[in-house]
Amino acid sequence: MIVLAFLLVGTIQVCRENLANLLSQDSAVNHTFIPSPYGIRLIALGFDQLIADCYWLRFISYVGDTSEREKDKYALSDEYLELITGLDPYLVKAYWFAAFIVGNEQRRPKKAAELIERGIRANQDNWYLPFIAGINQYLYAGNEIAAAKYYRQAAKYPDAPEWLYRQADILEARIPSRIKEINVWSNIYSTDTDTRVREMAHQKLIELWGRVIATHPPPKIRARAVDALKDLGVDVEFYLNQIKNSHQN
Repeated sequence: MIVLAFLLVGTIQVCRENLANLLSQDSAVNHTFIPSPYGIRLIALGFDQLIADCYWLRFISYVGDTSEREKDKYALSDEYLELITGLDPYLVKAYWFAAFIVGNEQRRPKKAAELIERGIRANQDNWYLPFIAGINQYLYAGNEIAAAKYYRQAAKYPDAPEWLYRQADILEARIPSRIKEINVWSNIYSTDTDTRVREMAHQKLIELWGRVIATHPPPKIRARAVDALKDLGVDVEFYLNQIKNSHQN
């Protein structure tokens, strides 16, 4: 079965690349073609999820090539994820990439939302999907109300963490946007187990708490920021000297 799946993927890839070379010699993404889920299902012989796994491995390799992705700005990510989730809508990890790659790197939060909605429909017993949808809406679409709505939807699941309701209240409240952003990234950092996502959240939290300190806040808020940086494993004295030097320069 695995051999058949790779043969199907390889055949489709070769055929489409040849067609792409004939029709468009100026392709900005090296003539790489990602077929549609519908096209794959026509010839997949019931191996939809297996083929989705094959393309998932390709996608992970694609996004992992950082130097090349800096050149093409992750141009094929939405097509990869459209195919993968179209063949296997139960692959929850794919929807994280929809938010952080399509929503963020590609600057296409609306497309990311469409992909994540597919996941919500297919995984109606998983609070993670509306949680991810809320992250995409807040961080990348800039829609706090929609984000809060998704957080409340996620909070209704029996196994959902209790802080989701509180986070929804925070998103709807009239409080500084930086505090809201810190809360969202803190939730991501404490919730997700994916190394790439946690590292992204870790760096973002350091950056955000550093900005808080740079504004010369009241002592109580500054102390909270210092404690947060320590919890993130930051050498606070060294970090504060860096901030001071950067302002002097």
